[in-house]
Amino acid sequence: MAKKKIKYTKVSSIYIKEMQTLNSVLLRSIKDLDLDEKLTENMLHKFWKELFGLSIVNATRSITLRNKSVTITINSSVVKSELMMLKDPILKKFQDKFGQENIKNLIIY
Repeated sequence: MAKKKIKYTKVSSIYIKEMQTLNSVLLRSIKDLDLDEKLTENMLHKFWKELFGLSIVNATRSITLRNKSVTITINSSVVKSELMMLKDPILKKFQDKFGQENIKNLIIY
């Protein structure tokens, strides 16, 4: 029984090393192709829905990420004014989720 456990551990460590190598290759490729901002933008859309639900999502025209600034365009002036009052907490949530080095500013139109 002990031999099987040792073999499993060796196989697991090899598997983990391969996954780390694959992960590093993927991350390097994403950065080399300048896709990291697009991927973060895509995740921002999903996170926006998690934060506010369908009513705010339906009032949202677009969410873009350019040069570490998130720009959110809102169709409703009422929703826009409510979100403007929550701008700092929203930015903090984005930074907590995606990193302060990736998101520096939030603009709401």
